[in-house]
Amino acid sequence: MTVEITEHAYDRMKERLGWNRKAGQRMANKAYAEGKTHGETRGSLHRYLDSVYLSYGNANQMRIYGEALFIFSGSRLITVYALPTKYRGKKYL
Repeated sequence: MTVEITEHAYDRMKERLGWNRKAGQRMANKAYAEGKTHGETRGSLHRYLDSVYLSYGNANQMRIYGEALFIFSGSRLITVYALPTKYRGKKYL
């Protein structure tokens, strides 16, 4: 499945993660298919995702893949965040 990516999401990928369009498309597709969902997280990571989710009214799903948080509306990628340093690692994922 190919994920549709907004211009805003491409801009945030470049700004926050240093990815170009090709890398961004590849990572968005992987995140949508294989990423960890909000419901699969626990503890402080889950609470962090709650706060991010509530700030996006039109988002209906989030995925964590690698060291990035992808926010989707259906199969359309809205924006991308780098995970805070304390959540990067096997302990939370």
